[in-house]
Amino acid sequence: QKQENKQRSSIRYIVERTFGLLKQHHGLAKARYLGLERNKTRAQLIAMSHNLKTGMNIFKQMRSLRDCYAQ
Repeated sequence: QKQENKQRSSIRYIVERTFGLLKQHHGLAKARYLGLERNKTRAQLIAMSHNLKTGMNIFKQMRSLRDCYAQ
């Protein structure tokens, strides 16, 4: 059981860290609108913007690594 928990926690901390960032920095801790649909749409837009930002950071890192090895 300890080994199974250790294996799961290696993935779980990545997901929990992401939700923590979204709650702390993007306001997902509280519902802004009345109604499930509007809040769901807002959460999806925030998650999409977070994914785009993360993707661009990864792209920049890969490009800088490529530039380092090209020289």
